[in-house]
Amino acid sequence: MNKSHDKPYTAANLKLANLEYLIQNGQPTFGIFSQVKSINYLDYHSHLISQKSLPNWRKELKANQFCFIQILQPPYRVCLALATIKLATSAFVYIYNEDTQQLEVCEALQPLTHHTHLDGDGYQGQMAFTHTKLSVTLDFSPAQMTIALDSQYVAITAALARSVQPLAICTPTGRRGWTFTQKEPLTALSGYLLIKSNSAVNTPDARPQKITFTDATIANLDWTLGYMRHETNWFWSCITSYLSDGRHFLLNLSMGVNETGASENACWLDGQIFYLPPVMFAREGSNIRSSQPDSLKPSVESVESVESVESDASATKPWRIYHQNLGWSNVDIDLSFTPITVYKKTDNFGVIASIFEQWIGFYSGEIRIRDEVISLDNVMGLAEDHFAKW
Repeated sequence: MNKSHDKPYTAANLKLANLEYLIQNGQPTFGIFSQVKSINYLDYHSHLISQKSLPNWRKELKANQFCFIQILQPPYRVCLALATIKLATSAFVYIYNEDTQQLEVCEALQPLTHHTHLDGDGYQGQMAFTHTKLSVTLDFSPAQMTIALDSQYVAITAALARSVQPLAICTPTGRRGWTFTQKEPLTALSGYLLIKSNSAVNTPDARPQKITFTDATIANLDWTLGYMRHETNWFWSCITSYLSDGRHFLLNLSMGVNETGASENACWLDGQIFYLPPVMFAREGSNIRSSQPDSLKPSVESVESVESVESDASATKPWRIYHQNLGWSNVDIDLSFTPITVYKKTDNFGVIASIFEQWIGFYSGEIRIRDEVISLDNVMGLAEDHFAKW
């Protein structure tokens, strides 16, 4: 028996590389790293994109970039995102009240990178987006990141401490691309959530609520940049919570993002990362999966909806997220996810299109890492099903 099976897959015993630059000698470095300090994608020698060298403006145009952040301040769960494919840039923020099961969304879409600022990367840089309904500025430094967000219903000002053990991974994407992503747990240093008087999740007397973040406020970051397939589909699972024994737990699982050689699957226990093997997602019996890309009819309409799934019996069926252990892994994963409500958005502009579903629901099941069993019993988290043409 391989003695390496007796060791959990942690950053400490794997001795992963710490990279100054992702692009070296014109090409990306593939694999999982302890940290990457510069995503210098414009140094990429781009013959894999078009069979000939491209100027920097073309490489910048072809690179997709997005950032997602989730903040848990019970009973509120706030999720925000900023994404650009350069032909269009979008942002959203939604707030969910776990006590009342109310979900409220504010989102905005702008052509090209109109009123958008992108500088540096998720290690050291800034992303900013300004719209009449929603503005957000994300500042990144090695030790912390800050959020300044204002929208129709909520505002956020926050400083969040970063993880010393992030997941940093770069993998090939199709024949002509690559994707880098970084995931990590965050903890609040300072800041507040302001729920405005016109918010549907506010108190009945409609007074603004200002909720101060504490060191018990937890969050997670998902930052990605890459040259992705023209058509991309993925499933994603994310839990940020406290376990029954008080430990801060973050789980990140995906299928369809990393095509070969490495997996972005990992979990964190009080900030310590454990690397996990590939998983399968099984989502059966839902008529929402019938909305295949081929059924999209070109239009200039954007459809946004916030739905409770109680009225749709097929949508309430649990998903299964599991790992098939073939004997070489000391990890077992078997989880079920039961949906409660969903924020979904469909855009179709012909050349670019998106079917985006981000569900809130309950996870149950087990993750076994060596001798430790992490048991989940109706732990709230997110599950995503996303098709994109970009």
